[in-house]
Amino acid sequence: MAEAYFSSLCEKAGRFDISVSSAGTFASGGDGASLQTAALMKKYGVDLSRHRSSLLTVGMINEADMIVTMTDPHRHHIGAMQPAALKKTRNLLEFAQKEGNISDPFGGSEKIYSDCFSEMKEALDNMFREVIGKKKARE
Repeated sequence: MAEAYFSSLCEKAGRFDISVSSAGTFASGGDGASLQTAALMKKYGVDLSRHRSSLLTVGMINEADMIVTMTDPHRHHIGAMQPAALKKTRNLLEFAQKEGNISDPFGGSEKIYSDCFSEMKEALDNMFREVIGKKKARE
């Protein structure tokens, strides 16, 4: 949901210079978005029919300018994979000036997925503004 929504913000703003991808620290690769995720994101004009999950790799970590995690355990996992990456890794809720972790909705109802996205949306909007601001400063 975070990748899809953030990508849609970039696309709507014409910011095709920003690359967004997601990967799970423990997920299997190749799975499509859940029905609940696809239905929720459709309400925001985002089509997830082509989305496929991927497992996080050291290569992805090295290529990323910024890594955003949903939970502190995810951040610690990234640090275990590549300690230097912790300097560029942040918890999503930091962008909403909150502490804590985003609840994993996996296997839950549409309401649980909606509640999860509600937890993320403000932080994603703020992160978008921050990323755009940094990009403009470099241009």
